[in-house]
This record gives sequence, structure tokens and C-alpha cells, in this order.
Amino acid sequence: MDDAELTSTFNEQIGILFKDAFKIGAKDPAMGYFLLQTVRRQKRAAKLRTGWEENGLHVPPFLIYSVTKRCNLNCKGCYARAQHRSDANEMGGDRIRALFAEARSLGISFILLAGGEPLMRKELIEIAAGFPEIIFPFFTNGLLIDGPMIRRLRKQKNMVPVVSIEGYEGETDGRRGEGVYDRALRTISALSSGGVFFGTSITLTNGNFDTVTGTDFISRLVSAGCKLFFFIDYIPVEPGTEHLVLREEQKAKENAIVKSLKDSFPALFLAFPAGEVELGGCLAAGRGFVHISPEGRVEPCPFSPFSDASLGGSSLKEALSSEFLRKIRENHGMLDASKGGCALWENREWVSALLVHAAPPAAGQSSAAVRQEPASCPRGS
Repeated sequence: MDDAELTSTFNEQIGILFKDAFKIGAKDPAMGYFLLQTVRRQKRAAKLRTGWEENGLHVPPFLIYSVTKRCNLNCKGCYARAQHRSDANEMGGDRIRALFAEARSLGISFILLAGGEPLMRKELIEIAAGFPEIIFPFFTNGLLIDGPMIRRLRKQKNMVPVVSIEGYEGETDGRRGEGVYDRALRTISALSSGGVFFGTSITLTNGNFDTVTGTDFISRLVSAGCKLFFFIDYIPVEPGTEHLVLREEQKAKENAIVKSLKDSFPALFLAFPAGEVELGGCLAAGRGFVHISPEGRVEPCPFSPFSDASLGGSSLKEALSSEFLRKIRENHGMLDASKGGCALWENREWVSALLVHAAPPAAGQSSAAVRQEPASCPRGS
């Protein structure tokens, strides 16, 4: 599938996603109205992406932006804490606002906010309010969500909280700390009572796979008001955690399970990277998304932390034209996602070698932008 075909497919799939969201959220008149507005806005965004494609620039519909390295928890195996990313300053509020404005002008539909804990950047919700054309799911442990924030989120519907848990109490507290599961459930209950459209993010390991994809677990969360589920396969970025990776038989049936859940429950279900198979394989490097680090480095994926472009020295449009990203896209046939797992992570030596041969930094861009460091987690802490 070439870039033009991919743009057309994404435009169609995003339209279907919002139609499904309307069916789920239309019982709330305010949410129904917002979703109708969003469908119209997304049609305009799709036209923008198509226009850029015709002019030689492939614009992905998604950005993943890890807004901060900071977190209010100290979870076992935390990607962001274990990977010792750059000590460079995080992008400031004005630069974030400029990034969102450029993303809107390019037709980007979703900016997934991750960390660390994104709510450590308290200005994010206010900044995102100025961009109702973009949907901002934010991956959070939920512990910083309070009453005033819930009232704000009720009104500002383009911000979608996605509360991360690992399963039931044993799985969640075992990784995140004693009492976190109960506090997350209280947050979920408060979001539901407050009329907020929200979801949950669950990292799939071989230990919790059967539990968190089971109908009992999903049914409890749907009954609690959850309308969006992200399943994210565990990637062994931290040495010594390879035993957590999904078994081959689990990977093989993941997409079928997700489809069955879609057919059985009034909620949206998304799986990464498993869901990429239906769209022709790995969607990183701008095919479907790029990752932006807290410091503004533009990377193929949260699990592929290599960069030859920085938003400190170039625009997002310029970064999307990166030679390094282009080389990955042109060779994405090497990135077989059919067996599950992250193809970029499994081929990280090849990706690193591509970076060595990428063009030097553009004028005004720090040479520090060209880097090879481990990655942060693609979801909340």
C-alpha cells in the first residue's frame, strides 16, 4: 500500500471510527452534538491530508507526543524511567501551542499525549482547548484527576482521558504500587459520574493476556462507563523483561479477540501494534504516525528513539520530510507486523544503521537532534 492509498484508507477508517463513536456516545446529547461537529471537522482534515499528499508530503493522521518525563508514580519496568532519555529541556507552552497549530494546518486528526504522566504539565488542557479540530487522548494513571478537572473535561470534549491499569488489583498494584488500583477505579467512577467520555489503556503481557481480554474484565469496565480500550503489546525495551512478551499463540489470536469484543460491547477497541496488520504493516515513521519526544525530537515511534529532526530547529512539516523517516517508509516491507510485536523494535539495528546514513541536520538544527537513545513508554505512567 503506497502513501496515497494509505491516506485514502486512513480517511475512510477515521470516518468509520467517529461513526462508531457517535453510536456509542449519542445517548448524551452534548457528546452527540460534539461528535457530529467532529465528523465535519475530520472531513476537512482528511481533505487537507489529501491535498498535502498530492503536493508530495505524506501527513500521518496521528501524532504521539510524550509531553514529559516526569511522573507521580514509580512503576516497575517503567519505560520512561528506565531509558534515561536526554536531559534537554521539555518544550515550553508556546512551542507546544505552535506545534498544535501546525498539526491542525496539516490536517492531523489525533495527538495522543503520553509521558511520564502528561497531567504533570498542567497547561496542556488549556492549550488543547484552542484546537477543537484535534482529538487529544491522554494516557494517564488517573491519580491527578480531581473534581475541577472532571468538570473541565466534561465541557472540553476533545480531551479524552485514558486511564492505564494492568488488570485487576493484583496485576495493577504489583506494577504500580499498593492502592493504585483502587484509586484508579475511583477516578473511573468519578469520570463516569461526571459525564466524561473516557477510556482505559492496558499493556498486554503473557501473564495478564487472558484476564484483560476476557469478557468478565471488559464487561466490568464497560459497566463502569469505559467507552474506549487501548490494548498495547508489551515491548521489552528494558533488559530482563523479555519474559513478559506475549507468546506466539497469544499474538496470533489478538486481532480476532479484539474484533469479537467490538462486536460484543458498546465501546471502541484499538490494538497496537497488532492492529497495524490490516493497514499493511508498521505505521511508524509517518506512514500512520510519528513520535515527538519531550524535548521535541521527531522519531519514528516511541519504541524507535532515533531522530534526525528536532522541532527546536525545524517545523513539523519539515520534520515529516526527514530523509531518515522517508527511508524507513520506503523500506517498510522489511517491517513484518504479521507475527505481532513491534517490527521497528525487532529491527532496531537496521533502523539505527539508516540513521547513520541520513542527511546532516538542517541549518539552525542542533546536531544533538541526530541521536540514538532508548525510548519512553507510549502511554501514561
